[in-house]
Amino acid sequence: MGNNFKYFVYGIIGLAAIGLLYNLFFNTVSFFKSILMMVGFAVILGFVIYYFLIGRHKSSVSSGYRKAVKQSRKKYGKANSTYSSNTSKPGKIQRHSKKASHLTVIKGNKK
Repeated sequence: MGNNFKYFVYGIIGLAAIGLLYNLFFNTVSFFKSILMMVGFAVILGFVIYYFLIGRHKSSVSSGYRKAVKQSRKKYGKANSTYSSNTSKPGKIQRHSKKASHLTVIKGNKK
């Protein structure tokens, strides 16, 4: 029974190849139009699957990272990545006062 099924599959593949060649030679415009539509649908389906399966899971990690970056920028300020040779150095260094920590020390009874 396995041998018969193998010949059946080969027959279907052979008929499909004959049909493709016939359409390629005698109905070329329709053939390329259908090929482009199949590729277009495959690309759209791939983007939809990527968005629903991978894109949503990745956003939760990104949102945590974005929150951490925002908090870090608020604490340390935005870093200047460009270097300018025309900038003059300040004569006096200004010291920034440290912000109070969110942790507090609780004094206990010492014996």
